[in-house]
Amino acid sequence: MADIIHIGEWQLQHKHKNRYVEPGECDHKHIELDARGDIVRCVKCGVQLSAFWALEMLSDQYNRALSKLQRDRETLAKAKEAETHLLAARKVESVWRSRTMVPACPHCGTGILPEDGLGSSRINREIELRRRAAAANKEEK
Repeated sequence: MADIIHIGEWQLQHKHKNRYVEPGECDHKHIELDARGDIVRCVKCGVQLSAFWALEMLSDQYNRALSKLQRDRETLAKAKEAETHLLAARKVESVWRSRTMVPACPHCGTGILPEDGLGSSRINREIELRRRAAAANKEEK
């Protein structure tokens, strides 16, 4: 299976992984690049490494980092979506706790009291979004 990594216009196709680290063997994760002699060395064990191996290792690490970043973005998007609902509930609760104010309906401005049963009546989200889009289209005409 070939991994393809895109960095801007640059593309790296990684076909095979040939080297596996044996238990107790240095993993060469701390490398140093010597530009004077074009040498790649492991800082931990001092072994000179091939430039190809270093490129392969860096491409693996880059690919893992991109995958982790994508997973983190998806997790953050889900958290933001959930947080939106929580923020609305917290705002309503904080207004009710003030004891002098009550939240108001954003459409008609009528106050909503806790005993009014906020949340007891419901409508399908898709239906409401379509209804709002139709109302917005009607207002534009």
